[in-house]
Amino acid sequence: MFVHKLIDGSGYRAIKKEIHLGMRWIFFSLLIANFIAGVWGMLLPSGGAAGAASHAEAEFELKGVPPLLLLTEVDIEQRSAPAERLISEIPVLPSSEGERRSEEKENKLCEILGPFDGAPSAQEMVERLRALDVHSEVRTLQLPAGPGYWVYLEPEPNRKAALRKLAELQSRGVDSYVIPKGEIENGISLGMFSKKSLADSRMAEAERMGLSPRMQTIERTYREVWVMLNHQEDEKMSEISWSRVLEDKKMLQRRENFCLDVAS
Repeated sequence: MFVHKLIDGSGYRAIKKEIHLGMRWIFFSLLIANFIAGVWGMLLPSGGAAGAASHAEAEFELKGVPPLLLLTEVDIEQRSAPAERLISEIPVLPSSEGERRSEEKENKLCEILGPFDGAPSAQEMVERLRALDVHSEVRTLQLPAGPGYWVYLEPEPNRKAALRKLAELQSRGVDSYVIPKGEIENGISLGMFSKKSLADSRMAEAERMGLSPRMQTIERTYREVWVMLNHQEDEKMSEISWSRVLEDKKMLQRRENFCLDVAS
């Protein structure tokens, strides 16, 4: 009531008009600002947006947070790289149960008894051990015999020519035979020697006869018959038991060897 007294009717209308004019200026100012912002957004180069994105990524990287990428932004090589990295980082798993048992089997030791003069006497020992509930088998072992020195003549073109050459040598008293197969098939063997000095003497003798001998070093083996106890069957035997079993076979030896597929 007091304000109405201070402001007459004409003054009140003037103030109202100024307020209305101010509101119109605010409205038009906002409208112009929006128009300028829209034009600026259309005219702004794409590099600006990329720069802004790079700036945002830099801020994340500075804070220790890796930027997020859309799947479409990753090329094929980048997609396959994580998979390859994961494959390379897969730890080597332990061997399977079957492989582990196979390795253990290969490393098992068995008691062996021998050598015997033949399979019958070895089988007799198997039966003697079986009476004591000790299981074993007869095994034929191939053992190294050291190097051998083979003196021979070069192969002939065919078997007929080799036999003709053999007849010629034997008529001159040369102990020889035709090699039936192998790398020097149809060659003429002049002997196998355990010592190189003996082989050298044989070659010298053949050369004096006008021949052209050759020498080849080979690894020789020989076979022995043994009785092999099954794995851990020797634990059933005491020294007293062994002395009784071997009472009449003093020449036999007891050794340990890797088990050769003996049933356990």
